[in-house]
Amino acid sequence: MKKIFIIILFISNPLVAQTVKPLTNYSMDELLMDDKAHHIVLEGCISLYSAVTELTRDRYPELGNQFYEMANTIYPYGIISLSKINNISHKEAGKIFFENVGMLTNKYIDEMNKNGKKNGSYFKGSFLGDDLAFCHEVTKYLQMMIL
Repeated sequence: MKKIFIIILFISNPLVAQTVKPLTNYSMDELLMDDKAHHIVLEGCISLYSAVTELTRDRYPELGNQFYEMANTIYPYGIISLSKINNISHKEAGKIFFENVGMLTNKYIDEMNKNGKKNGSYFKGSFLGDDLAFCHEVTKYLQMMIL
């Protein structure tokens, strides 16, 4: 019974139910002003970077490592934002965030594989390339803020 309750809790949480959709629908101003938008973009970018890592690391290990590093650079901020939004401990937010990113990464991998079969590229003819560029800008901005 306890497992059913936990599953229902995760399904009803909109931050868990995130799907693959264009992240470029958000502006940089919106990310600064809206904590939920900020979190959605962080979770999406980390998941997108993780998907690219998974899909490239065997054939292009250096490229895969670069995306892995970018994901890990902003990962802590995703946990902090989830903790802040849901008013939960960092430890609890870390567990939830890890699961959310894992699920969304798999969705990105599926989307990229479908696009690859359709267009011969993970990104061509899709919003994913624009999202990757947007995520790069978000990551650079966060890195500047840290310094």
